[in-house]
Amino acid sequence: MSNRTLAVLALCLPLASCGGEEVGSTEGVRPEEPPLSVTTVVAESEEVPDTLELTGTLAADEESRVTPLVAGRVSEVLVERGATVSEGDPLVRLRATDYRLASESASAALEQARARLGIEEGGEQGFRPEALPEVRAAEANRQLAEDALARTERLAGTGAVSAADLEGARQRAAAAREQHASTLNAARGSWFALKNARVALEQARRNLADSSVAAPFAGQVAERHVSVGEFVAPQQPVVTLVRVDPLRLELQVPQERMALVREGQRVEILVDAYPDRVFEGTVRYVGAAIRADSRSLTVEAVVPNEDRALRPGIFATARVVLGGRRERVTVPARAVRRDAGTHRVFTVVDGEAREHVVSIARTDGERVWLADGLEAGSVVVLDHLDRLADGVAVAATAAEEP
Repeated sequence: MSNRTLAVLALCLPLASCGGEEVGSTEGVRPEEPPLSVTTVVAESEEVPDTLELTGTLAADEESRVTPLVAGRVSEVLVERGATVSEGDPLVRLRATDYRLASESASAALEQARARLGIEEGGEQGFRPEALPEVRAAEANRQLAEDALARTERLAGTGAVSAADLEGARQRAAAAREQHASTLNAARGSWFALKNARVALEQARRNLADSSVAAPFAGQVAERHVSVGEFVAPQQPVVTLVRVDPLRLELQVPQERMALVREGQRVEILVDAYPDRVFEGTVRYVGAAIRADSRSLTVEAVVPNEDRALRPGIFATARVVLGGRRERVTVPARAVRRDAGTHRVFTVVDGEAREHVVSIARTDGERVWLADGLEAGSVVVLDHLDRLADGVAVAATAAEEP
């Protein structure tokens, strides 16, 4: 091979190599992702009762952490969790020996006070200290001394008695007056001592009665906090008692919808524990002011619970019946994605997903009725909601009719 031929080959090889590299290189090119396959339905319009859907938690109509009024050691616990009691039923008994002895001592002190005044049981009515025999005797002595002094003063005016006799009469009259006043004061003191003894007896009997802790209202025992042998002080809870018929449902109404809610409206209540049952209540209490932290109005509905099916603490969905009917857009419940209290629906437009923030007006099992955020006739996505976002390419397939 000649030198000229080798030179030509040397020039062509780099050119061929460069051209080949440009034609065959695929580095840095990402393959296009296929559209996400989704199932869709068409949102429909339906006339339904006009309602406002809210959520809340059921609470007891009354709840009390029952405490004793006196201190003592627990001798009996008469109820357990879940027990049903009537108003006045004993819940816990404290050791009553000391209170019984105090009551007996107070009773003896009262009888002693009555004996001191010569009064029988029940004879306090109409009693006057001036009527006591010793007071009447002192009054008689005082009157005699006063009369004697008056006679002596008349005789002294004629010179028939000496000055010493007159002074003696005056002293005897003064002593009689002092004796009468002292006797009357003692009688009054005994009378007030009698009244004090009666009050002490009533207090001792009350303490004895309070050693048995009674139910303040009819209800059910939610918790028992003490056991036999424990020492409890006044205001220390021994039992938590709740009234579960009726129950209260506290709802927070957004301020823009507060004008729709008023006292007396019917409320339909749904709970997860009974998916096929609708409980009914009535709006009973409407708050007087908007809460600054949530910009909402607190409303309470009262829910009858005669069969005790519901329990305090259950989360519930409430539909406040506003009256009348209106058109609502309805979609299957699985078409709604719930994120931190926000509800979203995705539709398909020109092969892409479109996100819609919606407000729910009503739910009923498998379907949801929307208050706003979506128009009837929209093509709504049913599945893969967690993979969707605004603008994601989708390939829609209509769901089969049930």
